[in-house]
Parts: sequence; structure tokens; C-alpha cells
Amino acid sequence: MNADASFFADPFLTELALSKPLQRLRDIGFLGALDYIKVSNGSDAHRRRHNRFDHSLGVTELALLYADIRGLTRRETRVLAAAGLLHDIGHGPLSHTLEPIFKSTFGVNHHEAGLSIMYGETLLGREIPSIMAAYGVDLDEVLAMIEGKHEGEHSFLFSGPINLDTIEGISRSRMFAAKATRPFNPKRLVAMIAASDEWPTKAADDFWRLKDEVYNLIIHHPDGLLYDGLAQAYMSHEIHRFRPEWFQFTEQRLRDRAPTLFHIFAWARSSKRRAYRRICELSPKLFEFEVKAPTRKFDVIDKVRVQGSTDLVARYAQSKSSRGVTIAHLIGS
Repeated sequence: MNADASFFADPFLTELALSKPLQRLRDIGFLGALDYIKVSNGSDAHRRRHNRFDHSLGVTELALLYADIRGLTRRETRVLAAAGLLHDIGHGPLSHTLEPIFKSTFGVNHHEAGLSIMYGETLLGREIPSIMAAYGVDLDEVLAMIEGKHEGEHSFLFSGPINLDTIEGISRSRMFAAKATRPFNPKRLVAMIAASDEWPTKAADDFWRLKDEVYNLIIHHPDGLLYDGLAQAYMSHEIHRFRPEWFQFTEQRLRDRAPTLFHIFAWARSSKRRAYRRICELSPKLFEFEVKAPTRKFDVIDKVRVQGSTDLVARYAQSKSSRGVTIAHLIGS
């Protein structure tokens, strides 16, 4: 994936990528607290922390690849590519980690924040609607694509179970976890989807099974759950210090306001025993905090044949459940 947004041939996409709201995503971790399990010690994908800006560029490149192979018009291409760039625009610092507390306390989540940013209703300014207007791109149509409400032929690229966002995200999560001898190639899968009206069943099935592995072995790893729980417990305990507008901060700015939150990650990375001692000193009540431990299952229903995009949900089934687990249990385990 290109690291430099100026590589886009279309000046419309370059202006969007270089806007203040998009540049903020450079300092918003892709996996949230899970990113802090390891120390960033290199530029290789498995040795560095990934961010929401990298991911957004990656989704945009997949959209452009699909549009090129399918021969889409400039208007169609811009809608798809803009949806790729803007789909994560509302994420707050530490991504999904702190969002449950922001939502329960202040009523803020990344969907609502994203809408406000795209319509120019926040302190981040009106760059997004201004750029859209300058290039004649319908912001409402882009939002419909992002939200899975678009009725066009290519809307499944964002609304379907196998979509550009999850294809790029699963690939990035796998790269972050470990150096793979046979890395999954997201461009190959998207190219196969674009090249024919016939669904690439085997490749898509393999991806769906990979998604099951990545979620259950990486994204929902017990250490990641501990880091999420510690961050949420600390924010809940110190909620009087937090403000709803902090959801639009970068992680560095949040670190400046709440340094202990990031110290906790360092304690846990050093050892669970150290985290236990420091949390006891900070507040024993944090051990009572209960975090939701999710379980996801992704199954391929072989008997369902994909003859159109409407069959995707039936073939690629997914379920999610969760249970409450205390910080004391996570540290003890």
C-alpha cells in the first residue's frame, strides 16, 4: 500500500487524504489497545503499529483496483474511493478500545462522530464538505455507500460480509500479528471479484476462514482483552477528567491529557504481576471492572451458491456473543 497520499492520480482523492480530518487518523491506532502489546521496532508490517490512516489508504487502493478492472466511470470511482478514505474518519483515540465508555458516558461513537466530521460540524473544520463540493461529488451518496444503504450495483463492496474494509483489515491484522510465510494478498482477492461476474468461491471461502482465525487468535486474544479492559477500567475510574470532545483527539494528545492510561499498557507489557501491583496502588476498585469478552464465529454455508451479491450473507454466516470478565480474572489468568 502506498504510504504517501499524494500518489493518488486523482487530485480529488489527494485533497481528501491530505485534509486535517484524514491526517488525524495517522495517530489513531488500527487495533486500539492491542497495538500496545508489542513495542514498535521496525518498519516491517509485523514490527510496527498500524493506524487508521494506513488502513483507509489501503481500502481506497482496493476500491481503485476494482474500479479500474470493472471500467467504472469517474463518478462511480470517486464515490467508491471516497467511501474507502472516509469510512473510518470518526474513530477516536485507541479506536474501539475506549469507544464503549465514550458511548455510555457521553453518547459518542465513531459512526456519529464520522457524520459530524464529514458534514463539517466539528472543530476539525469543513474541509470534507468543501472538497466534495469543489469536485462535484455527492457527500450523501458517499455516506450511503459507507453505511451500506447505497442501492447501486457495487454497493456490496461496503455492505456485504466480504467487503473492502474487512478484506484490508483482516490482511493488516494478520501482518501485525506475525511475519507470515504465505501472506494473504487482499489485491488478489479483489481483482478476482472484479474480473468476473462469477463469484470466486474458493478464494472467498478461504478468506472467510482466515477471518475466523484472525478474530479468534489475534483480535480477541486474551492479552488484547486485558489491555482493552485496563484502558476502559481506568477511563471509567477517572471519567471526571475526560471530556466528550477528547474523542476527536489523536492518541498523542490523549496521552498528554491522560498519561497514566498509556503507562498501564507498559506495566502490562512488562508483566501481569507488575500491572497488578501498580493497579493496587492506583485503585483496587479497578479489579472489579467488568469487560465484555467477545466470541465470534465465521462459517461457510457450502450448500448456498453465490449467484448474486444477495447470496453473500447466506453463504458467509457470522455470529457474535460476549460474556463479562473482570480485570482480576484477566490478570489472574
